Amino acid sequence: MSYSTESKPPSQLIREVLRNKEKALTVGDIIEAFGSQSFGLVFIVMALPLVIPLPPGVGFIPAGILCIWAIQRAWGGTFLWVPRKIAKRELSEKFIHNIETKAIPFCERLEEKFFHNGPTRRLSEMELRMASVMVAALSILIMLPTPGLNSIFAALIILLGITILNSNRKLLWLNMSFGLLAVFLVGSTLYAGSELLFDEIGDLDDFF
Repeated sequence: MSYSTESKPPSQLIREVLRNKEKALTVGDIIEAFGSQSFGLVFIVMALPLVIPLPPGVGFIPAGILCIWAIQRAWGGTFLWVPRKIAKRELSEKFIHNIETKAIPFCERLEEKFFHNGPTRRLSEMELRMASVMVAALSILIMLPTPGLNSIFAALIILLGITILNSNRKLLWLNMSFGLLAVFLVGSTLYAGSELLFDEIGDLDDFF
């Protein structure tokens, strides 16, 4: 099962896969449906569930898979790999309903502003690898215990995916800049927090 990305926006392709199901969908079904498509579409598919605000830790598995695939693409890989146990995991009806009613409409709003069909000059391999590195970094941020921030990082990943599909260089570098800013801010916060923690531990050692 595969779909052309040239005439349909990503949200429509995803809706078709979710609706044309004869049995319970699994992670493996999603890979089979989109595995031969652009990695930009794959990034969008995997980031959509993460747009919904999640408690810390809930998005760890999808973000981890997304991180693995992004690293694979950054190293020049062109295939998708996922552990068999995860591939066989079924997607619940509630999960699919949330994707259809919350995540996909959000993606459609982004597409209205940033997705345009038409002849474009393809991004270079280096640009695709750099975008994949940024997707991997944002996926790691999603895996961290940062309540509510997963939606922001997932939205940036979706924008990067749309940008890759459109081969829009200006938007690519704009999204990369926002991604770097997010990584810097979260990294700085974690560093400052760790410094305070180590200082507190040092004070406790002095006390005892």
